[in-house]
Amino acid sequence: MLEWTVCNNCGKILDNSQTACPTCGSQVDKIDIGYLSNELAKLKFLVNTLNVFRPYCESLNDLDVSLESVILDDLFQWFAYLGLGDEVITDNELEFINTLLGSTYTKDDIYNLSDLKLDSTQLLSFKCLSELDSFGQGFDMHNLNSANELYECFKLFGKFFITVDNRLDEKVLGDYNECIGFLKDKYANITERPITLNIPDAEEEIEEEEESLEDYLAELNKLIGLENVKKDVNSLINLVQIRKIRESRGIKQPAMSLHLVFSGNPGTGKTTVARLLAKIYRQIGVLSKGHLVETDRSGLVGGYVGQTAIKTQEVIQSALGGILFIDEAYSLASTSENDYGREAIDTILKAMEDNRDDFIVIVAGYTELMDRFLHSNPGLESRFNKFLEFRDYTAEELYDIFILMADEANLWVDKAGCKYLEEYFDRLVENKPANFANGRAVRNLFEEVLTAQANRLAPQKEITDEELNTLTFEDFLVDENED
Repeated sequence: MLEWTVCNNCGKILDNSQTACPTCGSQVDKIDIGYLSNELAKLKFLVNTLNVFRPYCESLNDLDVSLESVILDDLFQWFAYLGLGDEVITDNELEFINTLLGSTYTKDDIYNLSDLKLDSTQLLSFKCLSELDSFGQGFDMHNLNSANELYECFKLFGKFFITVDNRLDEKVLGDYNECIGFLKDKYANITERPITLNIPDAEEEIEEEEESLEDYLAELNKLIGLENVKKDVNSLINLVQIRKIRESRGIKQPAMSLHLVFSGNPGTGKTTVARLLAKIYRQIGVLSKGHLVETDRSGLVGGYVGQTAIKTQEVIQSALGGILFIDEAYSLASTSENDYGREAIDTILKAMEDNRDDFIVIVAGYTELMDRFLHSNPGLESRFNKFLEFRDYTAEELYDIFILMADEANLWVDKAGCKYLEEYFDRLVENKPANFANGRAVRNLFEEVLTAQANRLAPQKEITDEELNTLTFEDFLVDENED
């Protein structure tokens, strides 16, 4: 698994062995390729929204290609340019490119670009987005700056690409800074952070900033819906706090497992609650770090004998002091004799026993499948004896989630749109499938509505701020088919 250690304050990429930033003393986060994929997905969404302006992009008039394909091609050239800076393409670099871009490039494909020199005239994607930005701004869309968003992605992706092997080549860093420099001069409008790879000469102990338990509890309790989960989590926290008091006074108490099973459909807030629980446990002294490491079968199971134990141990080591969250954990319990999921389970069970004082595992997935998973191994049944059921959201709660998303995006829904939403979610809940997507369904609808709004407003010669910030009934007349 490609993974980086990053300071969550100054943004520096650190050596993977570090637990705190040696420069500013702040906490660090573990970042994997999924984080970058999410950022690329956001860029793709913006670009696909801008497709309504494509006829006004002169640079694409004679080309039968999409905006998205132009951007992905330029990103490949960007990575190839950086990767060839030290004349060697590593396995990690190739995996980075193909995982992020969803491609199947080979090292030979990259070496064929050994004479590549990047400058602002060669990156067609920036030229196209600049033309579209200019067109949109001519219709009072003054905040439209997609070229800057592309610049931010080039900067971010390049920063992680040149440190994918947990080292930093000075020549490659120079190439990166030079290219980012001219892109910044033309397209950026914010100050950029320095890129360094900090590897200390000796391990440093840095006191982490104290955080508020009350803030985390307030954040938990203000989540929409999940009343039974919030009640159970608060009871669990109270139980753990009393146990800590008894322990501090030398009073004997029975052993208690803090490992949890989160069951329910997707999009019901399981990851959000797990992340808050990790921070709360750190605050009350149960965990030393309080971070959350998310994984699934693909992050644990290898393709040949011996590889699974190594992959699983790497994930476990990254989660020590915090919570390991395994999504769709039932996929590890295959009945096939040639499947290595059992090896991952055995490795995790041993780690739970060896690190019982500073390591918590949460397994998550559909309710029925999680029951089968726990019954597949006696060790699982004995260690996972606390269950939190994440029930599907009600129609009212789905409505509240949509309104919250709109509010966070500085948007409001007109009266007719609100009525449509209420009726839409009533129908959706009444006819929901067994694997209902809950919050994800709301997110999908929200993105479709944003696209519909863009299609409605784009042809107008003049667009007011009120129009930009309003979702109308017309914007909700989108395809209501639910995955």
